[in-house]
This record gives sequence, structure tokens and C-alpha cells, in this order.
Amino acid sequence: MSEDLNPFAPPEADLELSNALKTEISTKSPPSLGRIGVRWLLVCSISAAPSFYLGATASRGQFAAMALGVFIFAVGYTILDYKTTCTPIRQNRIFSITLRVVYLTRILITVVFPIGMMIDLSCGIFSVSTTEAIFGSSAISTFSGALFTTLVQGVILNLVLAIYGSLVVGVGMLFAPLFRSVRIWFFGPPG
Repeated sequence: MSEDLNPFAPPEADLELSNALKTEISTKSPPSLGRIGVRWLLVCSISAAPSFYLGATASRGQFAAMALGVFIFAVGYTILDYKTTCTPIRQNRIFSITLRVVYLTRILITVVFPIGMMIDLSCGIFSVSTTEAIFGSSAISTFSGALFTTLVQGVILNLVLAIYGSLVVGVGMLFAPLFRSVRIWFFGPPG
């Protein structure tokens, strides 16, 4: 009897998540490991283009180390994607849309040269500084130093993408009921 204790208390309600945010369990089969691998290899390779351009002079041509670093991230993404494809969080519509928006945006800012270059440059400067602070000033010109720098830069870029993804989720959750009501207004109620 919360009414007896506090007359200003809000009424008790059974709060429910908006239908636009509810998880729908998919019955379709997951994509093959090979298809997922090719997709992530393409995404990682396209996204790494500005870093390759900038890193070529800084690492004195350690392309094999940089390519191996990109390949390590592509393999990691492939395993993570394949293992989590059928999990409930990946079936969530907002999460699925967020992943697409984040990685398509990353590819688009890579294609739009100045924006992608500035993001990669700032993350690259930090990763080169980290490598030099740990291993010395000439470490980046070695294979292991260039590989370490590539991996550090990849982690930093993924942190930037995670922050951007959390903003996308916030905006998506904020406007999901609006999108649903607009869809109902245009096309009528579902079913």
C-alpha cells in the first residue's frame, strides 16, 4: 500500500519496452564463416587504407607488418561475428542497426579523404607515441614495432567506434518510438 505512505508517489505501473526495441528471434540460418570472413576482410582493408598511406613513411615500408595487423583484426571480427550471430543481443533490432551504421560510417569516412585521414592521423600519432615510449624511438621501423603500432591503432580506432556506436544506440532508442509511429501513420498498423 504505497498510497498510504506517500500521497505524492506515482502510480505503480508495469513498464514495458517499446515494440521497436524488443528482441525478435530470427529463424533464418546464420551466414557461412567464409562469407563473414570476406566481409570483415573487406571492411578492415578499406578502413585501413588511410593508415597504410600514413604508416608507409612512419614505418619505413613495413607493409607486411601492417597487413598482418589488419588481418589479425579481420580474423578477430570474423570469429566474434560468427560466434555471436544467433545470440539474443545480435537479434535486437537496435543493436543490428547500430552495427551497420557504425561500420558503414567508418567506410564512408575512409572514402571521404580528409575526415578519414584526420581520424587515422590522430589515432596513428597516439599509437606511434605509445610504441616509441615502450620500445624506443626506432622500434616502429622494425616488423614487430610496426605490427604492435598497427594493433594499438586498431584498438584505439575500435574504442572510437564504440563511443560512436553508443551515441548511435542512444539516438536510435530515443527516436525508435517516433519512427514506429510515423510508419504506422504512413502504412497503417502492422498485420
